[in-house]
Amino acid sequence: MQTLRSAFDPAGFREEGHRVIDLLADLLAAAGAAESKVLPWASPADEFAHWERRMREPHQRVADFVGEFAARSIKLHHPHYMGHQVCAPAPGAALAGLASELLNNGMAVYEMGPAANALERWIIRETCAALGLAPGDGFLTSGGTLAALTALLAARSRILGDDSFEEGTDRRWAVIASEEAHYCTARAVQVMGWGQAGVVGVPTDTRFKLRVDLLPAALAEAERRGRRPVAVVASACSTSTGSYDDLPGIADFCSRHGLWLHVDGAHGAAVAFCPELRGRLAGIERADSVILDFHKLLLTPALATAVLFREPAASWAAFHQRAQYLFGENDTDPWRDSGRRTFECTKLAMSAKIAALWRAYGAELFAENLRTVYGLARDFAELLRRTPPFEVAVEPESNIVCFRLRPPGFDAAAVDAINAAARRRVVEAGRFYLVQTKLRGRVWLRTALMNPFTTRAHLAAMLETVAAAP
Repeated sequence: MQTLRSAFDPAGFREEGHRVIDLLADLLAAAGAAESKVLPWASPADEFAHWERRMREPHQRVADFVGEFAARSIKLHHPHYMGHQVCAPAPGAALAGLASELLNNGMAVYEMGPAANALERWIIRETCAALGLAPGDGFLTSGGTLAALTALLAARSRILGDDSFEEGTDRRWAVIASEEAHYCTARAVQVMGWGQAGVVGVPTDTRFKLRVDLLPAALAEAERRGRRPVAVVASACSTSTGSYDDLPGIADFCSRHGLWLHVDGAHGAAVAFCPELRGRLAGIERADSVILDFHKLLLTPALATAVLFREPAASWAAFHQRAQYLFGENDTDPWRDSGRRTFECTKLAMSAKIAALWRAYGAELFAENLRTVYGLARDFAELLRRTPPFEVAVEPESNIVCFRLRPPGFDAAAVDAINAAARRRVVEAGRFYLVQTKLRGRVWLRTALMNPFTTRAHLAAMLETVAAAP
């Protein structure tokens, strides 16, 4: 029992905890220092070899391990982080996450997570209200992929009937989605057993928005395949370019044809909390379901995704199962047992992280972050237009900007190679982190400006580094 007692010793926990918090605070203070790197690059093979060796060596204190782990990890709080759509979380939310992990209150049933379940209900109601979905309902789940699958399962149940969950379905069904839709849409359709042909793609316009005028053609294509669509998936905003689809036009089409409208707002629906940006979501109040990631633009550690439904009853449509050992029958307050509606049984108390920020700073914290990073994207696009040989793919509508080097005298394939090589060298050097995507089959560099403390000066320095990289 000596090892167990040592692992659970309150005094030891206090001492190690103070060391860990000091270490993380120092990391925050050092973020952006001239000599610091956002990514301490090592090849996958070298990184595995490091940890394979270290994990076999004599034991080390937890705080020392955390220090080593942090030193070898990407730094999202660094203003040179401009990569994937994951926020630099507010420290207060991380503290709440630490507490919730030590308490370890799974949320499947109310008595295992009373505070977490009640706070989740409050967060969902406030978020529905912000999106214009009140008196809608929903829940939190672990990421946009699970959220999308749950929403489309609810759509399937509503269109095909409740028996579809118990009895399964054949391949006569489909979902219509933009060619720029996140891959989780196709993954959800394939998980439901409808195969690749179960996703009918719709081309996008010059701004990479779903072409509403081509939705009738998509319906005809589904019929040609012997499929009947149950839903249309709209993007608010798309992952590659951050473009917001025409939600009113798509909603009109869905209404005419009796289709479920699902809005993938994992990234961009957060603007519901910012009055100046709220107009980008015009029409979202007509959606049947919406997903929104708090861990993208709302400063919350991953994972924390809201799945929201305009009709409260629809939030129960995805699953129809009994588990007498967990859920009481004829419960007058079914919201209390979140495991009834989600894939997760032992679900993390993710509501604690969101509620901690809301309680400490109010929704104005979210609004301030959104207006800052969206404004920075506009500034970056302007900088790119004034800095040849860079070009911008499309005027940004969010905090996502796609750009590339286009030196004169090179064909399209050579331009692709130049940009891919530049990105690789920048990442391996470690001073900046950005990613790449393909638009219309061509390589573009892509920034998601997630850190509100990134400045125009940081962006200008990044462009100098990219230009020098080839």
